[in-house]
Amino acid sequence: MKEIKNWTFDHFENISSTIKKEQFLSFIHGKGKIEIIYPDDIPIEMYRTMFQFEDQDVEKVQFDRIIIPMNENGGEVTVYFVSVNEKRIYKAIAQDAAIENLKQTYYERAERYTPFLSYDISETKSLFLPARPLVLNRLQYYMDELSTDRFKDALFTDPSFVKKDVLNFGEEYTDGSRLMDVDLSKKLLLYVNPAARGETKTADPTILQKSIDFVNDHGGWTDTYYFNQLDENGRKVTFRLFANGYPVFNRYGMAEIVQIWGENEIINYQRPLFTLAIPDRVSLPITLSSGYEVIDQLKKQKNIQHEFIDDISIGYELVRDSERENIVVLEPSWYCLYNGTWRKIVMTTDERRGDIIGLE
Repeated sequence: MKEIKNWTFDHFENISSTIKKEQFLSFIHGKGKIEIIYPDDIPIEMYRTMFQFEDQDVEKVQFDRIIIPMNENGGEVTVYFVSVNEKRIYKAIAQDAAIENLKQTYYERAERYTPFLSYDISETKSLFLPARPLVLNRLQYYMDELSTDRFKDALFTDPSFVKKDVLNFGEEYTDGSRLMDVDLSKKLLLYVNPAARGETKTADPTILQKSIDFVNDHGGWTDTYYFNQLDENGRKVTFRLFANGYPVFNRYGMAEIVQIWGENEIINYQRPLFTLAIPDRVSLPITLSSGYEVIDQLKKQKNIQHEFIDDISIGYELVRDSERENIVVLEPSWYCLYNGTWRKIVMTTDERRGDIIGLE
C-alpha cells in the first residue's frame, strides 16, 4: 500500500495488557478495519526502512501486521502494530494520514473482491481462506539456466584462487575455506562459509535488511521473490518465489532463497540456478476446493494437530517436466504451514481407496 508510505508514525504505546485474551481476535479482525498482513514477524528496525517513524524509542520488537481503523477522519489516525504470535499490540499515531484514499481504494471496494471465510485456530489465532472454489491455470515455463561464474565471482573474495571439481551431482568450487556446490540436476546452488559457524549467534534485528542486501550484491533477484520467513534466533531468512501472484513451493528447495547468518558473515546461502524465462502457451484450468472444503477435510484428519497449523494458502507446486529437461510445470494446489514447514494439502480421489486427504 503505497498510500501509507507517506504517513509519519509516532507516539508508540504498548497496549497488549489492556486487551483480554478472549477479545484479541475481535480487536484485530473486527469490522471497519483494514489489515496489512506480512508472512512473518518483521523487526521494528525493518519497518523504519519502509515507513517514516518519528518515535525512535521503540526497539527489539516484531510485528506481522498493521491494523488501520476506517472510522477515523484523517489528519491524525490511530494505527495498531500487532504480532499475533507474541500477542503483542502497539498503538501508534499516524500523522498526515490520507485515510479517505484508503477507504476509496480498498475498503469501499471490498465487495468486489473474492469473499473470504474466517477459520479460528485458537482464541488468539484466525486464518482467512477463499470461501468459493477458485480456478487457476496450470502453468509451464522454459527455464533459463544462470551462469555459475556469475555467482563464483560474486561469492568468493578472489575468484582467481577458486578451484573447480566435477562431481556426480554437478560441480564444486572452493578457495580452500569457502565452498560452492552446484547441483545440475536440481538447478540449485549451495554456498557454505564454515569459518562463520564459530561466531556468536545472537538475535540481530537488522538481519532481514542484511539478507536483502546480500542477494542484491551476490547474484541478484533473478525472478519475483518475496520475503517469506524469519527465524531471528536461528538467524535464518527465507525468500519465496512467486508466480502469477501466488507463492511457489518445491520439496527440493527450487523455489526458495535461504540464508543462514553468523555474527557478521553468511554461513549458508542456497538458491535456484535458473529463472522462469518464457511462459509456455499451454495452460490448463484447475479448479481448487473452497476454503470450507479444505478446513472440513483437515478437521477430519486424526494425525493433524490443529494448534500446529500456522497458515493455509493457495500456491503452485513447481515440478520438473519428465520429458523436457528445460521445462517446469506449476501445478495449483492448497498448502499448509504446519509446525513451521510448508506442506502440500493432498485432496484427491482414488477409485479403490476413495478420498485421500492429508499433508504431503
